[in-house]
Amino acid sequence: GTFPSLGVSWIISDEDFIPSLGPVNTLKFRANWGVNGNENIGDYQFISLMNYSRSYIFGGGRVIGASPSFIENADIHWEESEQINVAFDVGAFNNQLTASIDYYVKTTKGLLERIPIPAHVGNDPPVANVGSVQNQGIEMSFNWRHFVKGLRYSVGVNASYNQNKMIKIGNEEGVLPGATWAVAGMVTRTELGLPIAYFWGYQTNGIFQSQTEVFQHIGPTGQMLQPNAKPGDVRFVDVNKDGVINEQDRTMIGNPTPDWTFGMNASLEYKQFDFSMFIIGTYGNDILNGGIRQDLRFTNRTTAILDRWTPDKPSNTTPRYTWIDVNNNYRVSDLYIEDGSYIRVKNVQLGYTLPAKIQNR
Repeated sequence: GTFPSLGVSWIISDEDFIPSLGPVNTLKFRANWGVNGNENIGDYQFISLMNYSRSYIFGGGRVIGASPSFIENADIHWEESEQINVAFDVGAFNNQLTASIDYYVKTTKGLLERIPIPAHVGNDPPVANVGSVQNQGIEMSFNWRHFVKGLRYSVGVNASYNQNKMIKIGNEEGVLPGATWAVAGMVTRTELGLPIAYFWGYQTNGIFQSQTEVFQHIGPTGQMLQPNAKPGDVRFVDVNKDGVINEQDRTMIGNPTPDWTFGMNASLEYKQFDFSMFIIGTYGNDILNGGIRQDLRFTNRTTAILDRWTPDKPSNTTPRYTWIDVNNNYRVSDLYIEDGSYIRVKNVQLGYTLPAKIQNR
């Protein structure tokens, strides 16, 4: 497909009516708008091929038959991403310092996803245009280059801030199911107005330290919310205030999309020596620790289990260890959510260039 795009730029510092900008020798304004398409879902999804290897049981025998491979969707169309960005580029100190600041809004319409269907349909689900997601934020980069007394060096830093949310979902519920975990069911979900594929589970409010606290954890009409709990068990939050802790209380407990993504690169050259380094990182993203298994009793644990609740050493973060977990302490909750922010040195390189006389030999 062919999609439109438009861009304009203006070198402000070249205009005669602009006064001196001091050390700034270049100032440029840019604005761009465009639409990109995506159809990376395989060919001919609007029709279904026949599968001739279906097995059927008739009477007492098994025969081979044919049926459509999946449910077709004649209304499917391209996924389109529309983006607008406004930016300033700056050069200072004879362009030894360069910087760029870019504000963008990217809206992806007609997201292509395989949609859920009831199991009794008996066939694979179709791919459909399920909704729209918006990303907006700021991208920044700063670079410094210099040469002094035989030393040539440069340092570059870049960072981007992004906010992500669903702005349209094509069903009445305004919800799309996400990733499932065999031992815990669905653990991510997409909902109108919230970040795409957020972590979905129960909110917790510490650990019961005594039986009295279990009695005091009550609903709006005075009933106990967790009557089977014991001291050392997890206190779950009745999010919808209906007096029952159940699936209806699952809510957003984490966001896998980082708020900030950043990087830094540096290089040095002095005589025959050279050095380079590359660092990346993120900030503000969560991860779900799948190492906490609610279905396995005989399993290795991390050292966090050493800080579990005991009568002699109370904890407010790690529940007691119990063979029979009647409180279901390890249902998917914010206890599984951990900070995914990181800084990683991707590459460090130190080099030495042999003298020309040795290279020639």
